[in-house]
Parts: sequence; C-alpha cells; structure tokens
Amino acid sequence: MNNPVFRGDLRARAASRKIFAIELFYLGVLGVLAWLGMPPELGAQPAERAASLTTALLVVQAIIITYFVSACASQEIAVETEKSPVDLVFAPFAPRSIVAGKSLATLATVGYWLLLGAPLVALSAGIRRDPAAGLVSAGVLIAVVAWSMGQLGLWLGVAIESEFSRTLAHWGLLTLVFVGTLALPLPVRTINPVLGIAAAQSGALSAAVYAGYLVFGMACDAGARMTLRRYVV
Repeated sequence: MNNPVFRGDLRARAASRKIFAIELFYLGVLGVLAWLGMPPELGAQPAERAASLTTALLVVQAIIITYFVSACASQEIAVETEKSPVDLVFAPFAPRSIVAGKSLATLATVGYWLLLGAPLVALSAGIRRDPAAGLVSAGVLIAVVAWSMGQLGLWLGVAIESEFSRTLAHWGLLTLVFVGTLALPLPVRTINPVLGIAAAQSGALSAAVYAGYLVFGMACDAGARMTLRRYVV
C-alpha cells in the first residue's frame, strides 16, 4: 500500500507492547474457553451443546476484537508511536488520506486477529463437525462488525476532544450495539452481533446485515473526514 498513514500505523502496532499484551489476552481467553469446551471424549456430541460451544467461542472472539480495535481507533488505548488523526493533519496529510490509512490499518488488524484465533476456532469446530461455510460466514460478520465499530471509534476520536467523554460515548455505543439491539423486533434484531453470529452459522443471516454494517462504517469514515477538515487551515 502506498498510504503512508497505513504503513506508519502497521509499524507502530507491530512494535507495540500494548498490542502484544492485547493479543496474549485475546489468545488466552479463547484458549481457556476452547479448553473448557472440549468434550471428555472425542465422539459425537449433542447438536445443541456443540452449536452453543462453537457459537460462544465466536461471540467472545467478536467482543474482544471489536472492543480493542475500536478502543485503539478512538485513542482510548494509545498505541505507542502511533499518531492520532489530528496530529497527522498537521504533518501534513490530507483528511482523505488519513481516514483511508486508519481504516486500512483497522481492517488489517481485524484480519490478523481473526487469523490468530482461527486455529482455536477450527479445532473446536472440527471436533464438533461444524460446517465450514457457517464458520466463514460468521468470521466475515465479525470482520464487518469490528471494522465498522473501529470506524466509529475513529470518528469519536476526531469529534470528541475530552478523553472522558470520548470513552463514555465509546462504551455507550458499543453497549447499544451488543445489548440494546436485542430489544429490536425480528427480523431487525439480527443486526445484534451475537444473534447475527448464530444466524450466520446456520446460513440464515440476511446479506442486508453485512451491508448495513459496511454502510455504517463508511458513514463514520465520511464523518471523520468532515471533522478533520476543520483543522485544515
């Protein structure tokens, strides 16, 4: 990629002790959950138990990736040597280039973390004979949700100067997405990531859910670009 913001963020994250600690925590939680969910004998398991254990692993993966990606994007977690969007405006870089670079860095981080957890998910799913197509669909949904929430975090980091207010807004909006959407009527309720993962595993999730998160992420990108322009002299 020719985007210097993207390259700079990747270098910063590759050398960051905080990111390394996040990855250890992420793999540790997934590993413990996968270990606890292992059947005492590698035989056929009841369908409900198998599905619930696999879904639980995917849901935990979604929550951890989404939170940490969006927290890094909103600067709730400051990655060592990584420049904030506002700092980059005075570098100077164009708002479009900054947002594009940050967006690509978020997408790369999401993809890398999904790959890190893939062996544990595959091990659990393989023992329980879960269909590969359902796992791929669930993985794509996790990537789309995490990326869109990362773009929300990017916009919050640019739009809200107060660290306390930004953190409060970040946690509130994540709670709305993961908990508040459970109050919606069906079939709209499937935009909830937890229900969406279960539906994606069974192949019942509408493409509109994926598209909705993509549109939301792009809207947050547009909001971040517009907000950054106010710093351009």
